[in-house]
Amino acid sequence: MKVFAAVFLCILIAHEAKAQYSRCLNPNQTPGLCVLINECQTLYSVLKRATLTDQEKSFIKSSACGRGSNNQPYVCCTQDTGYVRIQRQDRTFPDYGAFGGDWEEERPQSFVFPRQERRPWSFGNQPATSRTPFRKSSTSDGSSLLPQPPSCGGVGIRNRIYDGQDTDVNEFPWMVLLEYRRRSGNGLSTACAGSLINRRYVLTAAHCLTGRIEREVGTLVSVRLGEHDTRTAVDCPPGGGSCSPEVQRLGFEEIRVHERYSEKASNQVHDIGLIRMERNVRYSDNIQPICLPSSVGLESRQSGQQFTVAGWGRTLKMARSAVKQKVTVNYVDPAKCRQRFSQIKVNLEPTQLCAGGQFRKDSCDGDSGGPLMRFRDESWVLEGIVSFGYKCGLKDWPGVYTNVAAYDIWIRQNVRA
Repeated sequence: MKVFAAVFLCILIAHEAKAQYSRCLNPNQTPGLCVLINECQTLYSVLKRATLTDQEKSFIKSSACGRGSNNQPYVCCTQDTGYVRIQRQDRTFPDYGAFGGDWEEERPQSFVFPRQERRPWSFGNQPATSRTPFRKSSTSDGSSLLPQPPSCGGVGIRNRIYDGQDTDVNEFPWMVLLEYRRRSGNGLSTACAGSLINRRYVLTAAHCLTGRIEREVGTLVSVRLGEHDTRTAVDCPPGGGSCSPEVQRLGFEEIRVHERYSEKASNQVHDIGLIRMERNVRYSDNIQPICLPSSVGLESRQSGQQFTVAGWGRTLKMARSAVKQKVTVNYVDPAKCRQRFSQIKVNLEPTQLCAGGQFRKDSCDGDSGGPLMRFRDESWVLEGIVSFGYKCGLKDWPGVYTNVAAYDIWIRQNVRA
């Protein structure tokens, strides 16, 4: 299988089209995003099969949209995995003329994930009710619902993090805290973070929305936006100056956990989820959305590239930080990271990325769901979501993050106006 995949990738590389790092059309003329093939869940899952049909090979080959550095193949990634053939027996078609015998028409084949039934969610003091299924966005792929630079990723109106430093007031204004009603009934607890991606949606980790945190901490009830120091009602710069607007606290209307996420999976693949808040948030100096990778264009990552991770999680001295912290971590080569985690029998997927591995510099407990960011093209871009790691801040043990670029299509298909 590995030999076949290598040969097939060579065929893709031979495609002459230039990678545009932008929107594209697949063989079914379905709009998609031109990405590395190992970042496209749908096509990569087909490529990993033991055997492929001629139609599947043809579809993947025709999906090629160029190549990146080191001749890495790019494909037009959508939810389609191939062609669907619909048999028709009608021999005459007024719109097309006369045909004899059977004929077949190509139709996109959607990649269908198995649905999981989960128990109803509760909101505030209301009784638990079944979650309303997400309706599709008002556009074909949700593109118009997500902000583009300079409306996202700004450095701010004012121009668990291990061994991190305090952020400035209003720095990373897209960061949110998720609030859970404690099982004991004694107030609220903040066990995860997330990132605001437009006026209505927060992107976070799936494990913050279902599974262990829900069982051990409590039920998610609200999202806190515009927070800096959790000890103060209004945050002000230490040296004086204008204080931030008040924190906004919103309930949620719907949540969406990736259909293929399973908390039982040791590699925590597909650790991504969306929270639709009960109403649109008001943007302010301390509340702004972050850019998704597709809004500024994809880039080839290199070992040693610097990323920033931020949150209110565990520090060297405290179980939780009252002040939002940040730390710089370096991108780790995927092969090196896979080799490291294979030592503990965790098989990482191409839809995950690794960063860190320096002593005492890492994301940690309480940072889950928060952003791994990179500043490029004059905007902050959400590159990853804090997922898991082996303890915290250990040398040569990087943190594992959900690769946001690999889920661009999923995000766009699950947001609505």
